[in-house]
Amino acid sequence: MVVLAGIQEGKDAIVEEGGIVALVEAIEDGSVKGKEFAVLTLLQLCVESVRNQGLLVSEGGIPPLVALSQTGSVRAKHKMITRN
Repeated sequence: MVVLAGIQEGKDAIVEEGGIVALVEAIEDGSVKGKEFAVLTLLQLCVESVRNQGLLVSEGGIPPLVALSQTGSVRAKHKMITRN
């Protein structure tokens, strides 16, 4: 999904199909690797998109991201901070 989120058509498809909700759920309940990919994908979806940022907030995505920043793997934390 992270590759699809790198192009506009992919971003649109992910968002239209409820991908933000699924990614938030992956951050809450997924494996360590799943959480890392979810963070990367959300970054791709939300960078330069106020609409997607708003959807992330309205879908309750901020509390799980904050929790992950405090308890997640070093790699996931690094991805959230550096966007790489």
